[in-house]
Amino acid sequence: MCGRYSNTGSRADELQRRIADRLGVPLPASDRGFERFNIAPTQEVLAAVEDERGRRMEELRWGLVPDWAGGAKPAFLMINARAETVLERPAYRDLVARARHRCLLLADGWYEWQKPEDPRQPRRPVHFSLAGGEPFCFAGLWSAATSSCTILTCAANEVARPIHDRMPVVLADPAGWDAWLDPRLDGVAVSELLVPAPAGDLSARPANPAVNSVANDGPGCLQAELTLL
Repeated sequence: MCGRYSNTGSRADELQRRIADRLGVPLPASDRGFERFNIAPTQEVLAAVEDERGRRMEELRWGLVPDWAGGAKPAFLMINARAETVLERPAYRDLVARARHRCLLLADGWYEWQKPEDPRQPRRPVHFSLAGGEPFCFAGLWSAATSSCTILTCAANEVARPIHDRMPVVLADPAGWDAWLDPRLDGVAVSELLVPAPAGDLSARPANPAVNSVANDGPGCLQAELTLL
């Protein structure tokens, strides 16, 4: 699963402007969604969407609330959707079939927790990112009615697998972004994008155990030698 992630660049960064240009959208006026080191479920996240109103950035709640759920009830919050079954599950199949319900979540890394050899010791967080540290997009699904979203996951690649058997679907190529939002492509066509990122594109490093608490959201989350922020 993917339960925490990061989007550490600022709105003024050249990399963020470049990713907005490649998506064909303006950067939002608000700084919300940027310089985030410990993004957690139920929080507002930055996503690119495309529907009858055009392509744009939206702030969405992370944790999909189906239209039929009648509000943001915790029992219905779905933070991840499995790529292997997204075409079959009633909660997702109509969303993935229509481009207006597909979204791209802006990120530059995510966290997983490694089990220690000694079961008496706590799990240790690991931060995954592209080898060059460039921002990328997670493939996601969203509901306009509830302004909420979920991140698609797939089987882990060789780098991520020693830590967890699942990883988010990372779209690093602008061609993949355009395809995911393309209204001409149906769910079967875009499902070809839902594969693990190449292992050679990914790097992993120890993170600060402070990310265990959603109250901590600063650069120290990525500094493994620190124990407090």
